[in-house]
Amino acid sequence: MNVQLFTDYPSWFWLLCFLAGGIYAFAMYFREKKMSEAISNKWWLRGLALLRFAGVVILAFLLLNPYLKSKTNETEKPVVVIMQDNSSSIQSAVGDSVGYREKLNSLYESLSETYDVRTYSFGSSIQEGFDSLNFKEKSTDISSALSDLNNLYENLNVGAVILASDGIYNTGSNPVYVKNNLGAPFYTVALGDTTPKKDLRITRVLHNNIVYLNDKFVVTADIEAIFCNGKSSKGKIIEVLSGSTKTIGEQVFEIKDNNFNTSLTWEVDANTPGIRHFQVSLTSIDGEYTTVNNMQDIFIEVLDARQKVLLLANAPHPDLNALRQSIESNRNYEIDLQLANELKGNVNDYDIIILHQLPSSKNDITQVLADIKNKQIPTWFFAGSQTATNAFNKAQPLVSISSGGQSANEITGIYQNNFNLFNLEPSTISLFSKLPAINAPYGQYTVSPASQVLLNQKIGAVNTKNPLLVYSLSGGPKMAVFCAENFWKWRLYDYVMNNNQVATNELVSKTLQYLSTKNDKKQFRVNQTRTVINENEPVILDAELYNDSYELINEPDATLTIKNESGKDFPFQFSKNNKSYVLRAGFFPAGNYTYEGKVVYNGKEFKDNGAFSVSPLRLETINTTADHQLLNQLAVQNGGQMVYPDKMQTLTSLINESAAAKPVMREIVRTQSIINLKWICFVLLGLLGIEWFVRKFNGGY
Repeated sequence: MNVQLFTDYPSWFWLLCFLAGGIYAFAMYFREKKMSEAISNKWWLRGLALLRFAGVVILAFLLLNPYLKSKTNETEKPVVVIMQDNSSSIQSAVGDSVGYREKLNSLYESLSETYDVRTYSFGSSIQEGFDSLNFKEKSTDISSALSDLNNLYENLNVGAVILASDGIYNTGSNPVYVKNNLGAPFYTVALGDTTPKKDLRITRVLHNNIVYLNDKFVVTADIEAIFCNGKSSKGKIIEVLSGSTKTIGEQVFEIKDNNFNTSLTWEVDANTPGIRHFQVSLTSIDGEYTTVNNMQDIFIEVLDARQKVLLLANAPHPDLNALRQSIESNRNYEIDLQLANELKGNVNDYDIIILHQLPSSKNDITQVLADIKNKQIPTWFFAGSQTATNAFNKAQPLVSISSGGQSANEITGIYQNNFNLFNLEPSTISLFSKLPAINAPYGQYTVSPASQVLLNQKIGAVNTKNPLLVYSLSGGPKMAVFCAENFWKWRLYDYVMNNNQVATNELVSKTLQYLSTKNDKKQFRVNQTRTVINENEPVILDAELYNDSYELINEPDATLTIKNESGKDFPFQFSKNNKSYVLRAGFFPAGNYTYEGKVVYNGKEFKDNGAFSVSPLRLETINTTADHQLLNQLAVQNGGQMVYPDKMQTLTSLINESAAAKPVMREIVRTQSIINLKWICFVLLGLLGIEWFVRKFNGGY
């Protein structure tokens, strides 16, 4: 170990410490005759002066805040990561799960003698350790697990990665294309059977998640049959009702070869609103390997109305097509795009109106604004270079712009954390700061106190109080104002960054949803983001409580009871989040559920209720043939090797022989302030205490 002493002051400051100690000791013991007369023994006098000198030097030196810097060389073991597929397809692949676990533990113990072994299990996501290993995960995402591993260990000395799986993935991308940033070889343990088995299965069911009342929708089932040549089966779709079933349609089909594919299609009437549960099934064939994949459940939400949206523009603009595409991504809305000078029909026929750069000098739309006011139609204003600001300020009460002409500022959006009118996904919120600059009218902005701002404007590196996107509060006609143009840039950037436009679509959809929602004066509300949830997804609900002044509060405790179809209750208590409530109820089995939330405030009980459905996930039953070719390719391209479970112990010798699995020597530099060393205090107390005691004992003052 190499230890060095440092201070942040020049080295000649150290001389000042010795000088201070010398002056203090001399002045105390040699300058005054009284001290030399009291302590006649010159050796006692010199010894006491030396103690005083040492104590003062140490105190003065501590004022320089000295610190010790030590350097040590440590040998770091290479990390070996064992990743075990925890999906339900592995249960049949390993056969004797107890015996397989023993092999896995034996491999762990043999590797731990030389390496720092880390273990993970994965299905839809990665979990540290093998404590949760139960082979019951409903989906397999190998690529996501490897990507997470890259993020966790990219800068560490990873000697090897062991991946035990059957090679079947049903979510995410092909793991072969995940870049290996660890520089370590991959060794794969090939589980399962690659021999195709006699099987008839539904590979997927295509359907709309949302349809509208009195529409017709199509359900298509893709079917695959292996080694079933010459057999026949019947496909059937039924609706699962409360306590009964109703057959919607049946089709018989002949299987004409040993690798057969076909599709069955049914047209269904959406004649009842609500969440409707359907089952698509196939009659089994003698000798099938499994019949679990002969059935799939689907849930379809039938809405009783579609909102009509009028997008009224001053002139052609790229924003118009961007807004239309975002609106059309949500089937709850039907959009009509028109120019103000060519308006056809009556604005009273629409549920929501979007005014793009209106009113303007060319189109004052006086009658349109009067109709909106009379009918209290929810309205979303987009301001821009064509907007007549004086008329714009009179048309809506949320934002007033004192414009300085036709000039514009290039701005970006800054999310306001206190916004609570609706929730956005964290990925959407994080995107706002990365979006490109758009143009906002130049001028002074005034925001109404009866509003709430989602985004403020950022000009260059300066965060301003100028609003970019603002909403009216509940109580009057719903309004929103977007104080800029060139929204199309945001939508384009969203696609470039994420290969989709989910974030910008969500911003538009949530805005329309807020505008279209009727003012609800209920003091307690329980909300849910989705009414149909996959069984591998947690159930999350939030709630809001308002006082008599309609201010959001969460002082009292709120509870919620979820009830399944058989009447069993699952009680929960909401957690408090800022000024609202949130409940993460966890995972529920497939089925239909109702819930009731309760809270007592000022001696009065408030309730709200609703329903949701949990859809069964059968991804693991669709493909039962292991893909060892993928595992071998993954190992070979990453400098490793594929082995079978009975050869797992050979991995220890393979890793030992690998050039990548070698310890590394690291130089560890540690710094520590001397003033934090406890023994320094005792040294000072000892020096000064002994000097004081001896001096007093000998009659010194």
